[in-house]
Amino acid sequence: MCEANAYLITPDGEEKIMDYVIEVKPKGEEEILLTDLFGEEKLIKGTIKEIKLLDNKILINRSEKNE
Repeated sequence: MCEANAYLITPDGEEKIMDYVIEVKPKGEEEILLTDLFGEEKLIKGTIKEIKLLDNKILINRSEKNE
């Protein structure tokens, strides 16, 4: 099984926003739909900064629209 944890990059560092992410889908220019192992979904306003497969991490830059 290959799942990752998603983190939002904030001025204070990385904030974990979802565990066990199995699917990442872009929705529009600055939105990302994350789905976890249990089928729960979370729509995040931001853009992907980096995906670290060896560390099982998805790093997302916060969109200005979140504020």
